[in-house]
Amino acid sequence: MPFRTDSDIQRDALDELTWDAAVDARNLGVTVVGGIVTITGQVDAYAQKREAERLVEMIPGVKEVIVKIDVITVRAVADADLSAAVHNALNWAAYLPDAAVSARVEEGWVTLSGTVQWGFQRQNAEDAVRYMKGVTGLTNAITVANRGAVVGDIKSNIEAALRRHYDAQDQHVLVSVDDRVVTLSGTVSSWWHRYLTRNSAWNAPGVEDVLDRMRISD
Repeated sequence: MPFRTDSDIQRDALDELTWDAAVDARNLGVTVVGGIVTITGQVDAYAQKREAERLVEMIPGVKEVIVKIDVITVRAVADADLSAAVHNALNWAAYLPDAAVSARVEEGWVTLSGTVQWGFQRQNAEDAVRYMKGVTGLTNAITVANRGAVVGDIKSNIEAALRRHYDAQDQHVLVSVDDRVVTLSGTVSSWWHRYLTRNSAWNAPGVEDVLDRMRISD
């Protein structure tokens, strides 16, 4: 990939945020230092905050994204109404067992808790509510149950999945496991590969949490 200056990245980030109709970028600003992008400003929905982060992550040359966006809702939704809608969404989520996940809502901030069997179910619960009207923030405190996997199994299962997903020359990810908490370090070539690597780790049986310490290669 050709060398990209901070100015190149900043220009593309602003253009992308302005281009995507899902984000109102009128009150957003972007600064870039050494490939690390900081997005600041205000939006009127949590969904826009997450979309802004996703858009900037995909720009070539971006090493890290720091999001300092405030969610200021134009028309607030009562916590009781939002809580009812969130619980309804969780009940209808395709991959969640009945009553496995509960939610608490305080001033629009949703906190998810409970226990599921797989990492992808934890993510599915978050996806079910993050784009709802009235959500100003989200904390995913759902835990993943121990399915009997030992540390060695977790590590070897993740490494096997990464071998299936990457060419041999792209194997620069290091996997370590401490009490069912997986730490991913090393380098990947893009944010897309970083996303795939995190998903691979979450899909391993027995994983309780995934710490992302990976860097995007220059």
